[in-house]
Amino acid sequence: MKYSIIESQLESIFRKFYEEVLSDQFLRTFFESEQQIKNLIEKQIQNFKETLQEDEKQIEIRYYNLGVIHYDLKIPFINLMSGVDFIKNEIYRYLYEKKLLDEYFFDISSLFEKIKNSLAKGYLDKALDDIVVGFNPEYTRYKFFEYHLQWLEKLKDVARSFDKNRIPELNSKYCNLGRWLNSREFELVCGDSKKCYVINELHEIIHNTGKSLVYYIFHNKFVEAYLLFKTLNGLSLKIMNELYEIYLNYLNNKEERFLYYLSRELEKIKNGFLVVVNIRKLKAINEIYGKKAGDYILETVEKIIKDKFLKDDILIKGISGEFFIFSEDSKKDLKKRLKELKKSIESYKSFPINIKIVIGTAQIPEGLSLSPEEIRKVLGIVREKAKSENGLYFADAKEVEEKIIPQINVQFKDLEFLNRAISGGKVELFFQPVVNLKLGDTYGFEALARIKKGNNYIPAGAFIDIVHKLGLGVDLDKIVLKKITEYADKIGKMTDVVFINVNPESLKSESFINILIKGMKALKRKNVKLIVELTEQSFLKSIDVIKFLHDEFGVSFAVDDFGTGYSSLKTVIDLADSGLIEILKIDGTLIKGMEHSEKNRKIVRMISSMSKNLKMKTVAEFIENRELISSIREMGITLGQGYALGKPRPIESFISG
Repeated sequence: MKYSIIESQLESIFRKFYEEVLSDQFLRTFFESEQQIKNLIEKQIQNFKETLQEDEKQIEIRYYNLGVIHYDLKIPFINLMSGVDFIKNEIYRYLYEKKLLDEYFFDISSLFEKIKNSLAKGYLDKALDDIVVGFNPEYTRYKFFEYHLQWLEKLKDVARSFDKNRIPELNSKYCNLGRWLNSREFELVCGDSKKCYVINELHEIIHNTGKSLVYYIFHNKFVEAYLLFKTLNGLSLKIMNELYEIYLNYLNNKEERFLYYLSRELEKIKNGFLVVVNIRKLKAINEIYGKKAGDYILETVEKIIKDKFLKDDILIKGISGEFFIFSEDSKKDLKKRLKELKKSIESYKSFPINIKIVIGTAQIPEGLSLSPEEIRKVLGIVREKAKSENGLYFADAKEVEEKIIPQINVQFKDLEFLNRAISGGKVELFFQPVVNLKLGDTYGFEALARIKKGNNYIPAGAFIDIVHKLGLGVDLDKIVLKKITEYADKIGKMTDVVFINVNPESLKSESFINILIKGMKALKRKNVKLIVELTEQSFLKSIDVIKFLHDEFGVSFAVDDFGTGYSSLKTVIDLADSGLIEILKIDGTLIKGMEHSEKNRKIVRMISSMSKNLKMKTVAEFIENRELISSIREMGITLGQGYALGKPRPIESFISG
C-alpha cells in the first residue's frame, strides 16, 4: 500500500487532535505544560510517518515500547485507545472525502489493530510486573493471599512464555484458594453463610475472567487481554479485601467463631471429636518468667500441634491460651495421635521450663444439638477430667450423652413444661440392670426417672439440677416412689432388688417417708428389697435421719458415686461398720479412668479391699466396654452397671406378659 496520500495529511490530523482532544481541561492535567503537549504532537507526527514506512515486526516493537512509556506516564489505557481511534477515524474521514476509503479501509484498519494490540501488550506486561500493586502489605501474612498470588503469578508466567503447559488451574473449585474456600476451615473463618456464598461467587467470576484472559493471550488479542487483566486485578483486590476483613474479624473472635461453627455443624456430623489442649500453670509461668516466655511457649505448642498433629483437623487458639481442635479421625487413630502429641510437647527441650499439658477429648454423639456455650461447658468438663487422669481423658459418645450432657443441663430447659410434668405426676421410670459379674445374671435394677417430651425421653441427669432449683426435688422423689409401688407386681417378676436415687431433702419430708414406707411394704410382699442411694455428701448431711430410718423402718442404704468425697471416708466406714450401709457404688469416672490411669486403678482396688473388709457389696458403675469387666473382676468387685451390661429401658422390655 502507498501511504503517501495519508502522510501529507498527518500534521493536519494531529493538529485537530490537539485542538479537539488534548485541549480539554481534564486531559491537560496529564501534562506539565502546554509546551509538553506541543512537543508530544510533533513527536507523534514523526512517529506515525515512520510507522508508515515500517514492516509488521518493526511496528510491533515501536508501539510496544510506546505502550510501556505511556503506562509509566500513568496515561489511562482507555484515553490512549480513544486517541488512537480519533486518529484512525480522521484518516477514514479524509479518505472518504477523497473517495478512497474503499481502497484503503482494510489496510488502515489492519494497521491500527496492530498499533492498538502492540500498545496493549506493553500495558499488559507492565501491569503484570505490578501484579501486587494495590494489595495491602498486611495480606502477605495470610495463606488466602499466598494462594491467590501463586495463581496470579502463574497467569503472568503464561502471558510471558505463551506456554500452554504452564496454565494455572482454571476451575475455581480446584485451585488452592478454591479448595480453601470450600473447606470447613473457611466456613469457620467466614461465619456468615451469606458472606461465604458471596466470596465463592466472586472467586468463580475471577476464574471465568482468568479463562477468558488465557484465551485472548493465546490468540494475541492484547487489547481484550489487558482490559480483562485490569478487571481481574480489580476483582482480586475486592476478594482479598473481603477475605482480609472477615479474617480480622475471625482473629478477634476465634474462640466464639469456633464454638458457633461447631454448634451449627454438629447435627451433620456422624463422627466428630472435640479436643481441648491446656498448658498447666500457664498463668504462674507468665507471672514468674514473664509474658514473653509464656507467649513463646504458646507459639511453640501451636507450631508442634500444626507440624506433628494436624491432618484435616481444625485448630483454634482460645483467648485464654488453650487450644481447641475439631477432628473427624477414627477414635483409635485419634487416641494414638493425642498421646504422641502430649509426648512431643512435654519432651520439647527448648522451653524455659518443663511444662505439662492436659488433653481432654469428647466424642460427639451423632445428631446432637448443642449451643456454643454448651460446647464450651463440654470442653471444660473433659479438660478438668484430664487434669485428674494423668493429663489425658477421652470421653466417648456414650459418656458425653449419658454423663456429660446431663451434667451441664443442656437437654432440658423448658421450665414451664418441667413444672407441669412434675406437678401432674407425668414421670416415667426406666430400669437399668446391675449385673453379677461372676455369674453373668442380674443382681438387681436401678430405677431412673424420665420425662417424655415428644418422642424423646429426657434423662433425670438433664433436669435434676433445675428440679432442685425450682424446689421440686421432693415432689419428684415422691412420684418415683409412687411409680415403684404401682410397678411392684412387674418388678417382682424381674428382680428381688431395686435401687432408687433420693434427694437428701426428701428424707426430711414426712409425706415422703410415708410414701417410702408404703413402697417398701408393697415391694416386700413381692419379695423385692428397696435400696435407697445417697451420695457421700448427702450422707454427711443426713446421718441422724439415716440412722432413724434404718433403726425404725429397716430402710437399706447404698452410697452412690463413691470415691469422689474422700473427706467423708471415715464416716462412710463407720456407717458401714454399724450396718447402715450395705452397698458402695463406685463413681463412674473412676471406673472409666482405669483404662489409662494407674492412679484410678489403685483407688478402685483400695475401695474393693475396703468393701470386703467391711463386708459390703461393691458396684462398679459406668462399665462401657468388655475390657473393663475383666479388670474389675480381677479386683474382686462382683457387681457392675453400665452400657456394656445393659442400657436403661422401660420395665415392659424386661418382662413378658
